[in-house]
Amino acid sequence: MEDPSVQEQPSPEHRPTYVRPPGLEFAMGMGIFGLVFMVFFVAQTAVLMRELVRRMPEHFSSGFDLGALSDPLVLPEVQKLSMNGDVVASTAFWSGLVASVLLLFLVFLWRGKAGARSLIGIRSAPPRLYLIWIGVFALLVLGLEALAWAFPQFRTEFMEEVLGSTTNTAMLVLGVGILAPVFEELLLRGLLLGSLRFLVDRHVAVAISAGAFTLMHLQYEPLVMLMILPMGVVLGYARVNSGSIFVPILLHLLNNVISIALPTTY
Repeated sequence: MEDPSVQEQPSPEHRPTYVRPPGLEFAMGMGIFGLVFMVFFVAQTAVLMRELVRRMPEHFSSGFDLGALSDPLVLPEVQKLSMNGDVVASTAFWSGLVASVLLLFLVFLWRGKAGARSLIGIRSAPPRLYLIWIGVFALLVLGLEALAWAFPQFRTEFMEEVLGSTTNTAMLVLGVGILAPVFEELLLRGLLLGSLRFLVDRHVAVAISAGAFTLMHLQYEPLVMLMILPMGVVLGYARVNSGSIFVPILLHLLNNVISIALPTTY
């Protein structure tokens, strides 16, 4: 016989579940976004500075020193390294790898397995959706190519310069062609867009993530960046309409790999 003095405990299915307010979920997501982006930037800077020390040992005899960056002989070398294919590949590989692992770890820690998969969009999509969005993205790219052909001010030789200075094309494909798209999609169409959806509708979330995507490509001229904006919009709608982060990852990956294989306008 049960002791009547013992307080009755609710059954597991009737226990109240604490649900964080949408504003708090958004704030937590943006906090992770800021931390991951900072680590991404620090990783890129560390790889660049390591290469700078290796190439200019006379200016960094006792290791890296921020004061040396004010040397008029050092700054041109920094600018040159930012366009060097081997350095671009290395920075893209290491920063993308470190930041992607950190992002996934923090989001799974925050949301749990099911919540993280839902927020980022880690789920499969029907093959027809991949084909549909590849077609949409291909039409957009052809339109942008036509625009760049008609108006030279929209052209850039960034990828041609990178390819011309690389000694390891495989590393360039791995870093710029694969890891960079994976990280950018996890960050922007995964974490950022997913966090925004706690407060705004899909259209606003797509617009904001597309703007952030454009600002992440400051290596290009302003007019070329305007061509990147519609790509961000299409990638965003590919994510929300398919429900899968793998669709925009594939589109972005194909774009970057083709840009390496056939460097033309952007």
